[in-house]
Amino acid sequence: MRADLLIVGAGMVGSALALALQDSGLEVLLLDGSPLTVKPFAAEAPFEPRVSALSAASQRILQRLGVWEGIARRRTSPYAQMQVWDGSGTGQIHFSAASVHAEVLGHIVENRVVQDALLERLHECDLGLLANARLEQMRRSGDDWLLTLADGRVLRAPLVIAADGANSAVRRLTGCATREWDYLHHAIVTSVRSSQPHQLTAWQRFTDNGPLAFL
Repeated sequence: MRADLLIVGAGMVGSALALALQDSGLEVLLLDGSPLTVKPFAAEAPFEPRVSALSAASQRILQRLGVWEGIARRRTSPYAQMQVWDGSGTGQIHFSAASVHAEVLGHIVENRVVQDALLERLHECDLGLLANARLEQMRRSGDDWLLTLADGRVLRAPLVIAADGANSAVRRLTGCATREWDYLHHAIVTSVRSSQPHQLTAWQRFTDNGPLAFL
């Protein structure tokens, strides 16, 4: 199977890139080791602890990709202000959407919501999707890359984009060097139900022991 461009990894980055290239004239193939199915969304479902703060610019990108409607239909939390201060009392800063003549500064959205809206849009488009595709081998062949999957299928393309996460198989199989170090920090992430309205405000306090954020 041959394509002009192979995108390995259908997470938020890989899926968004595939949608952005759908009218490029290139034959794009997006592959992932997961089933690439869209799970039904239930409004009463617990909140996913992994979230992203999507700025107005990110929202415009997702709107152009035809994805934002699917996100908004599921669940988002807009924020119009951001209050940040130093726990020792030496300084603070306040951001407001009103100061830039906007309704909101952005939205806090669960990663799962973004992912499902992207997959939903991908299934509506004329893009090559390859689910349950686990990469086993990767090597150069002339001007192309040859990718061998666990089921024996071989894919060929002159350009491969690695969007397969922190433990990237593409990075490992191509021998790309990385550097990493331990910050010796730990984080606790949870969802809370407040007794008072959050005022569409994201709060963040920096202390000597680390930051505390209410998003």
